[in-house]
This record gives sequence, C-alpha cells and structure tokens, in this order.
Amino acid sequence: MEAKKPPKGLIVDLITPLDDKGGIDIEGLDSLLKKVLPYASALLLASPQMGEGMGLSLQLKIDLLEKATAFIQGKIPIFFWISEDSVEGTKKALALQEDLLDSYDYRGMVFWLDSPLFYHSNRGLYNHYDELTLDKRYPFVLYNDPGLIRLLERSLKRCNIRTSILKDLSKIGNIKALIFRGSLTRANNYQKALNSRSDFWFYDGDEERFLEHPSLSGVLSIGANIAPRIWNTITRASLGMLEEDSQKRDYLNQIWEMGRLLKELIQIYKQNPVWIIKRALFDLKIIGSHACTTITKPFNEKNSLLTEFISQHNIE
Repeated sequence: MEAKKPPKGLIVDLITPLDDKGGIDIEGLDSLLKKVLPYASALLLASPQMGEGMGLSLQLKIDLLEKATAFIQGKIPIFFWISEDSVEGTKKALALQEDLLDSYDYRGMVFWLDSPLFYHSNRGLYNHYDELTLDKRYPFVLYNDPGLIRLLERSLKRCNIRTSILKDLSKIGNIKALIFRGSLTRANNYQKALNSRSDFWFYDGDEERFLEHPSLSGVLSIGANIAPRIWNTITRASLGMLEEDSQKRDYLNQIWEMGRLLKELIQIYKQNPVWIIKRALFDLKIIGSHACTTITKPFNEKNSLLTEFISQHNIE
C-alpha cells in the first residue's frame, strides 16, 4: 500500500465510549461517529488524552480499532495511538493492530500515532524508527507531548524530542507528520527543522494556542467531540480553506463569534476534559454511559455546566 499524505484540517481526539462493564460501548461509538464524521478531516482513536489510551488494555484497543474501522469503512483517515510502556510492548501492539487490519484487508487510510519518549529516550531514536517503520503497511505520525511524559513514574532528562533528532527523523519517508504540544518557541524551532521536507505536516495539539496562533496543517481538538461543526469552520478558516465563504456578509464577525464561543467552551471542560465531555455526551444521549478508565480522576460537578452551555447556545 502506497503511503499517502495525512490530511490537513480538523483531527478529532475522540473519547473512547465505554459501557458499565468496561468494554467498548458499540452503540455509543457509532452514535458519536455519526455526530463527528461529517466535520472531521481525521479521527484520533485511543489517544493518551481524550481516548484514555494509557488506561485501555491492548485487547480493548484492538476491539476499538475493529469496531471503529467497521463503521468508518475508509471514509476518513484514522490516527491510532500505539505507544506502550516499552519498545517490545509497542512493537507487539503495532504488529497485532496491523494484523487486524490485514485480516479484513482494510482499505482506508490509517496512521500509527506514536509518542516515542513514552518508552524510549532521545538517544538511538533514529535507529529505533528506522527499524520500526520498515516494511510497515501504514505510515507513522509522531506525537510530542511533554505533559504526557511528565506523568510517567520515572525520571527522564528530556520531555521533548530534541530538535536535531526530529530533523533526522523527518528524513524517514514513512514518518509523515507531527502532532505537537509544548511551548510556542519550541514549536517554531521544530517547524524550522522540518522546512526541508515540504510533505511533512505539523499539527497543533493545543486547542487554545491554535485559536491564537494557527499551525499550518491543522489542530487536534478535544472540544470537537461536542462541537464538531464549529471546530470544522474555525479550522478551515484558520487554514485559508473557506474562500467561498469569505465573501459573505459579516464573515469575519461570524468567525470571531465562533472563536469566542470555543474559548468559553474550553474553559468549561479544561479542568477534567474526559469526565466532563463524557458526562455531557451521556446527558445528550449520544453515549450510553459516562464510564471512564481508572486513569481518569473522578470529577464532582454539582451541575452539568457543559450540557447547559450546549443547550443554551444550540451547539451541534
């Protein structure tokens, strides 16, 4: 299978709907996918943030991939987080997930999302990826998130991929993009290091920063679980992909108002996004349970402020 470019635009960091027994809520997953698919450029599944990937067993991840691909049927690209707590564990997860897709000859675009510093140091990273990506059917996207690395119960010298190493990694043809969380200074340094490869995409993993300083390729959005249409419009406008709408009367005012609404939305769920967004999706009868994995801290909320905000502003 020829490796293709990842899409530009809105990547939805999808929650993992779980039933009360801890399995995949299939009906909830289907319902949520129906809500977001018309507006997403790609989906991220089993992410360490909204997807609770660190709290999902390998078997649950495989179940999630199987159920999601059966529904999506290649309509849009899928990013899937493969990182485990060791090199061997990551290789095993990758092999099982590729075998799953091969078993029914999945024809859609899939990108393996990997957080290298989750299980590997900067030292020897190029050789690791030179081996890991060799002869794989699906291409890779890197995920740099210092906040994720700081959660690990081990001391590491660095929480970010070194800029010089990222430059080297970009020479590996089967690595196609980077999702970045971190400082604006580092983001600028990374993008300069990637200038030599015009087909390498750089996505912003921080919604708030994207609203102020949009990246060139798109955004990984938490809030798109709730407001996919608005996030789609804002992302396309930020990337210059709304030329047909820019001539409409009050275009700038509408975009500004949407951006303001998203900023308010972020402030409501940012304290505990997984729990709060799952609770709202449950209240809206999109998923059948607001069950979370053990990595998500409980959140005692007297009133469902997010559900009230969604209803008040008629968000869909």
